[in-house]
Amino acid sequence: MRLTCLVLLSLPASAFADHWPGWRGPAGQGVANDKGYVTTWSQTENIKWKIPLPGAGVSTPIVWGNHVFLTSSHGRLNDRLTVYAFDRRDGKQLWHTRLFGSSPTDLYAPGGMAVPTPCTDGKLLYVLFGTGDLAALDFQGNPVWIRSLAEEYGPFRNRWGMGASPILVKGKLIVQVDHWSQSYLLAVEPRTGKNLWKTDRTAAVNWSTPAAVQTKDGTQIVAIGTHHVRGYDAGTGAEMWWAEGTHQQCIPSPVSRKDLVIACSGTNTLAIKLDGATGDLTKSNVAWTNKKAGAFIPSPVLADKYLYVPLDKGFTLCLDAETGEQLWRERLGDSFHASPIVAEGRVYFFSKSGLVNVVKAGAKFEELSRNDLGEEIIAGPAFSAGDIFLRTGKHLYCIGRK
Repeated sequence: MRLTCLVLLSLPASAFADHWPGWRGPAGQGVANDKGYVTTWSQTENIKWKIPLPGAGVSTPIVWGNHVFLTSSHGRLNDRLTVYAFDRRDGKQLWHTRLFGSSPTDLYAPGGMAVPTPCTDGKLLYVLFGTGDLAALDFQGNPVWIRSLAEEYGPFRNRWGMGASPILVKGKLIVQVDHWSQSYLLAVEPRTGKNLWKTDRTAAVNWSTPAAVQTKDGTQIVAIGTHHVRGYDAGTGAEMWWAEGTHQQCIPSPVSRKDLVIACSGTNTLAIKLDGATGDLTKSNVAWTNKKAGAFIPSPVLADKYLYVPLDKGFTLCLDAETGEQLWRERLGDSFHASPIVAEGRVYFFSKSGLVNVVKAGAKFEELSRNDLGEEIIAGPAFSAGDIFLRTGKHLYCIGRK
């Protein structure tokens, strides 16, 4: 059964040209390319609006035009799944659509079944839940198609629930499912929900979201998990290369710069040179490794040639992305779950306790501000047209100049 609760509103054409359409932004790298972001805020300063959030969820808000989309789960088993749309201008709820989860499983309590971040191409909204339900909705909240990956390929079995977010790559909706059962990478046709290809993976439990990387030979999907980084042909799903060096269980997403893919996990951080070589690249193409830069939860971020790796215990490292050399190490807050964002030559670090440090990007450490909302931050933020959309344990905030 599918229950849909809708409030249909007619919205004017958006004046916002800069979207945040999925996990880690427009290119999946955690970089905002527009301007106008504030560096200071408090409970009363530079808060455009805030609204309470019901249910469990740590999915990142995503933004397209005037729409801010978010997911959550409810109920004793967290099997009541909800997709929300809010007006970015005032936080007013435009609609919510409720789905029933087909196969509740293990979970991370604050996230429930709503850990994966949705994504959108501006035409449809794509959502994935820890119950194994994958769906597409239109911008009025009407389901276009719904699939239960749990019923098709088996329930998600990965101890803390599903963490990987769906991503859009070259007209394909990509889902990485790494768990105790047969792991796989799946490509779906966004308009119909039908399979385009499915590739089995030799990986166990992971929570990492893959990344699309453009190389001279075409687009690749790079996935981290279970001691390896692997590259797949985006068109066919064929595995092209692999390299050893990651942790047994991985959460961070890879980032890329020029011909380098940088993968971070609890074991270390390594950079892999993509020059068209295939097969095992462990000995031939690993440009550098840094065993001091091991982050278990947050993803790293790049600002030009500088790589920022937030460690779980509150420290952050800045590395030279070309050599792996450590440039600075500073303690920022207590611990990190949310991944940092780069905007306007600044890096925003979001501590679990609610403290947000803004640091000038560069080889030398320079802190610009510290901001504390006093609420737990686990979900990553969205940056769009000068507004920062931040999900805390209690509220959704829009931070920016009024």
